[in-house]
Amino acid sequence: MTKPSLRHPIIMGLTLGLGVGLSVGAAWFVGQWEATRRQTQFQQQIENLATALQRSLNRYTDVLTFLHDYYRVSEEPVSRQSFAEYVARSLATYPGIQALEWAPLVRLGDRATFEASIQAEDYPTFEITELSPDNQLQRAGERAEYVPVTYVAPFLNNEAALGYDLSSDATRAAAIAPARASGRIIATERIRLVQEQRDQFGFLVVLPLYPNGDIPSDQATREAQFEGILLGVFRVADVVEEALQDLSADIDFALYDQDAGVERQFLGQYEAAIATVVATETPIHPPAVVCPRAEDCTRLLTLGQRQWQVLFAPAATYGVSRGYGAPLTLLTGLLLTGSLALFLHNLHTELARTRILGDMKLKFFSMASHELRTPLSTILLSAESLRGDVQPLGAAQPKIHRILVTAQHMEQQISDLLTLTRAEAGKLEFHPVLLNAVTLCQEVIDEVQLQVNQSISVSGSDHPITAFWDRRLVRSLLTNLLLNASNYSLSSSPIQVSLSSDGQSATLAVQDWGRGIPAADLASIREAFQRGSNVGDRPGSGLGLAIVHTVVTQHRGSWHIVSTEGQGTTVTVQLPLE
Repeated sequence: MTKPSLRHPIIMGLTLGLGVGLSVGAAWFVGQWEATRRQTQFQQQIENLATALQRSLNRYTDVLTFLHDYYRVSEEPVSRQSFAEYVARSLATYPGIQALEWAPLVRLGDRATFEASIQAEDYPTFEITELSPDNQLQRAGERAEYVPVTYVAPFLNNEAALGYDLSSDATRAAAIAPARASGRIIATERIRLVQEQRDQFGFLVVLPLYPNGDIPSDQATREAQFEGILLGVFRVADVVEEALQDLSADIDFALYDQDAGVERQFLGQYEAAIATVVATETPIHPPAVVCPRAEDCTRLLTLGQRQWQVLFAPAATYGVSRGYGAPLTLLTGLLLTGSLALFLHNLHTELARTRILGDMKLKFFSMASHELRTPLSTILLSAESLRGDVQPLGAAQPKIHRILVTAQHMEQQISDLLTLTRAEAGKLEFHPVLLNAVTLCQEVIDEVQLQVNQSISVSGSDHPITAFWDRRLVRSLLTNLLLNASNYSLSSSPIQVSLSSDGQSATLAVQDWGRGIPAADLASIREAFQRGSNVGDRPGSGLGLAIVHTVVTQHRGSWHIVSTEGQGTTVTVQLPLE
């Protein structure tokens, strides 16, 4: 088995292995990229939702802040009417507001006076109330302090809140006490609003009020100067739905109050399919394809010193199924690998066929050249003998000379054809030896001069040029250049040969003033059997410059042609000396 045959299975195995490996690697990379893209896209969407929710909560608490600023800058005590007029715009703008209220601090000794003053405002049955054990409003019992709702807007559907002592309810009191002590906005845990029309939770936000609106610097002063609270009653579902009305994302989420007891943490669950918050908790399990870790789908919101946790998950319509990029990449890679393997197999088969044909062609030309050279040698010897025998007969001399020249030319063509065939098959023999380049060139010029009519002149170095060249190939190179120059020049047109050296390489130039080569033919003139389009009836095989190219390539040299049609040609060859 030949070496190329042994290499073919190895190359095919490496190709298939590398192709499959790259295909699997590319598919894995695309799969990872798709997963990362899905995760990034989902993270960006829940970030947008969380931002919208936080912004909405901030707006609702800002309503109380603005109301506080109104109390602070008001030169006179804020009346019931001015309170209602000021908050009317906020009530119209924010649908999540159930009510905005003002509840002053009333001490037990001031209770009667306070109730009388409100009754005088056309509320004859007004009194400070609280809830009975069976959740019915009743007159509040005696205690040191009350925080009764005095102003409430909108009043419609909130009439029962008027006079209700907020400090009588544990949830509301749990927010009033820290607000009074700290001077900060405090939110309550979830509550069920008595006047609620739909199934949802509510929450309160408390803002304490002090004289002139300024917050005292120490807790004792804040406790002593506390005047009452501004209270916002908000509905969770309405706040959330209003925040998301301009966003469209198929994402469900649940809200939890992290500061409440475990059983009271759930605030509501948003269902994207109906764009509604429901008060029924359904466990949410974010898939790993978009949330590798649970915390990746969790965001925290801040509201009045409390933290709400939001747990997001794709809705059923979100579409988190794995993409087709990875399998398509793998399939494409395997198809390309198979195609490449098939191409390499066909190429190997074609190369093997070409190699066989090349070997057959080489054998044929070798045999043909051997068979032709034998009679050619006989013709040359016979012609040389006749030229000596018929020397006195001058009339026969030109014919004998023609026989000699023709036979020599034919021998050169056979040699050139065999050289090209061996080079094409990769079996051209190359045997460089040390020689004198000047002497070699002169020998070739002397031989060719006997075959041509033009005069050949030599210029260049007067000193020997030692080179490590293949004598036979360089002789063939120069012979072809000289015969080409002669064949396409007038007999009266001289041929100029120059040889020089720079110590590293030798430069050989052959110049004639003949027909020249058309510019359109220069690109292909180096190929075998290619001739200029202006050769006319001049004989030739088109092998000369192909031989030159082969010899130059073997010696790792370079060459170029400068030619102008009708003005001649200069071929310059540069060969390294070693």
